[in-house]
Amino acid sequence: MFLGKVVGSVWSTKKIDNLTNLKFLIIHPINLKKAPLTDVVIAADVLGAGVGETVICAYGHAARQAIYPENPASLSIEAAVVGIVDRMDVDPEWMEDES
Repeated sequence: MFLGKVVGSVWSTKKIDNLTNLKFLIIHPINLKKAPLTDVVIAADVLGAGVGETVICAYGHAARQAIYPENPASLSIEAAVVGIVDRMDVDPEWMEDES
């Protein structure tokens, strides 16, 4: 899993059937110092996250299981939003050590 900031959404009217009714977000992975990493990830979202929010994302089978637990192998996604972060508490001494 990883933390990320929602920076946008993706609209696709033509997609394979098993992606119907899924919302897709553009997620910019972040490290604990909230500095952005280099790439973005497209993640399925059924929780209703919005632009600017910090989210927890899962990859691979865990992502498919989170979205469609009855038959995860039938879902064509690689990443999914599995939580919307309300607050993060990180040891401030750790933050200084990692500088």
